Amino acid sequence: MSDTELQQTVWSALDRHPVCMVTTAADGAIKTRPMSGHIDRDNHRILFVTHRHTGALNEALRSPSVSLSISEEDRNFYAAISCTAAEIEDRALIEQIWTPMTGAWFPGGPEDPDAVLLSLTPISAEIWNGPSSGVLVAFKLATAKILGRQPDLGVNATIDMR
Repeated sequence: MSDTELQQTVWSALDRHPVCMVTTAADGAIKTRPMSGHIDRDNHRILFVTHRHTGALNEALRSPSVSLSISEEDRNFYAAISCTAAEIEDRALIEQIWTPMTGAWFPGGPEDPDAVLLSLTPISAEIWNGPSSGVLVAFKLATAKILGRQPDLGVNATIDMR
């Protein structure tokens, strides 16, 4: 698979699973939290509506890199995506991507002054993409054992996401 195909695989997985684990490393502490994002392919970013004064935004802006992790166990696909972070003040964009789930966290709606956008721009991704059939995995493991080889369980690659 080419980088372009692998990039598309990552973006497609993000589309299917907008809730991902977001990891920051700021002030000597690593923190990971689930966050629900909006995929904005046209602008090459994932947007999160978050509270202006919470750790997620402040830690992301202080981190040299922010990581998103996604897992699709049914497809045997996993990715750790390195991103840069930025804060975006754009009420129209917040309103555009607003969901009922977002409203649960912001009773003031899209105009809530504490609502702000955290934008994560993917730079690179390490992916693991293997066969999704348990029978096929078992067959490959058995074949590798019989032949005395490492099993071929798919792709593990680091790709450029820019």
